[in-house]
Amino acid sequence: MTETAEAPPVERAAGVVRPKVMYEFRKHSGSTFGGFFGAAAFDEVALVPVAAAVDRTGRFEANFADRGVRSGFSAFLAIWGDPHDRAAEGERLKRLHRDVRGHGSGAFTDVRYGALDPRLWNWIAVSGMFLVLNSFTPCTGISMTPAEKDAAYLQLLEAFQSLELPGKSAKLPPSYAEAVQYYDEMVATELQTNPFLRRVTDGLTKLPLPTLLLPPAVRLALTPTWLVMRPVAGRVVKICSFGVLHPGVRELTGFRWDARHDREFEFYTRALQVAWRVLPDKLKLIPLARNRIEYEKLVRFHRSVSLDSFAPPAACPASRP
Repeated sequence: MTETAEAPPVERAAGVVRPKVMYEFRKHSGSTFGGFFGAAAFDEVALVPVAAAVDRTGRFEANFADRGVRSGFSAFLAIWGDPHDRAAEGERLKRLHRDVRGHGSGAFTDVRYGALDPRLWNWIAVSGMFLVLNSFTPCTGISMTPAEKDAAYLQLLEAFQSLELPGKSAKLPPSYAEAVQYYDEMVATELQTNPFLRRVTDGLTKLPLPTLLLPPAVRLALTPTWLVMRPVAGRVVKICSFGVLHPGVRELTGFRWDARHDREFEFYTRALQVAWRVLPDKLKLIPLARNRIEYEKLVRFHRSVSLDSFAPPAACPASRP
């Protein structure tokens, strides 16, 4: 991947954390481009009890684009909301997931699940954080040092801590290195191929239009064009998503990745990197992220006129004895 002009080679040594890179990562965490990598979250349903739970609700089958919109909006609120709204969203999700428990149906009849089981809950949270982390360089072209990866993970961890379940054993991995180790262990020992995972992978080229955010009349008008476009759109999402997916998870989906897919992934991500450099933030970022960044700029502007001290200046007669 390419490196930005703001990151000269001398600064790429391990241990260096460049403020510009961290700023770009933070913007990436609120980017509309994340949708190109959304199917990387399919690693969640490689954990069989999660697949059983999602399959049982039927919402994914009805319109998995709607489920993606809801999940994305919730994650953006966790990352970009103020502390009060982050906490409120965390509590809302925990409360609503209390009822997600029981046994699966069909191929998952013998599978018992409980959404608030830390084993399931933490896997989904870590999956979400790795989706953002792993898509950063492909999306922006900016490489990160090991120290920057850890700082980026901690940035996300702070946002996601409102989702942590109570109890010492339910804590999320406290560092990037420990999160990578946790993820690798889950792939090696816990994840399995299953009918639901393979079904949603095959269905990516049949992406439905969301019913959320689109008025019925608009959705009806867009449907004919979408039916023509969706095989291509689904292919782009599949290649971008599976290009950042852990190879072990990718194998479980049944999708066979080869050199042709590497070239395709390179083509799509190069296009995204150009778009990242040239497009304005109003096209790259969700409104909540743009609003927060603008607010922070205004706060810095207000503080720029403040004094460093209210004490009388040293040369002021009033300060002399």
